[in-house]
Amino acid sequence: MSEKQERWRRSPELLEDAFRAWRKADGELNPSSVVATVDEDGCPHIAPFGSMRAVTPRLMRFIVHRYHDTLSNLKRDARVMVAMISDPDIAVSIKGNARVVEEPFILDENYALVEIDINEVKNDMPIKIGIETGIAISPSGPFVEWWKQLWKRMSQD
Repeated sequence: MSEKQERWRRSPELLEDAFRAWRKADGELNPSSVVATVDEDGCPHIAPFGSMRAVTPRLMRFIVHRYHDTLSNLKRDARVMVAMISDPDIAVSIKGNARVVEEPFILDENYALVEIDINEVKNDMPIKIGIETGIAISPSGPFVEWWKQLWKRMSQD
């Protein structure tokens, strides 16, 4: 592959490497994502999410606690940015519009299911460095089984 092909800048959808990383087979939480919304004062608000996954190259899905600022921000202003850093050498951000598709979430009334329609994907990978690892999280204790059940429901297309 030529350097020109490797250094794409913008795309209307997730390209293969980012789609594969965000598709997350078998309930994986990683790579984690950082979601940026706009708060009620117009300031940026960011928060990490392990539940973010790609449903298609143009559609993302995640769960968020119903009392989390991210959800209230998205209800007021659907604009969203999502960033992911993952090995091997993936650093992308997506710009999109979010919508709540299930609130309360059928398996846990404390959560809501949100989908993001992707408008643009930007390659944020620096040219002269590599990425060895991203942000990694994991459920623990009683939350392991809880996560497995949520993941199964969230993975339904």
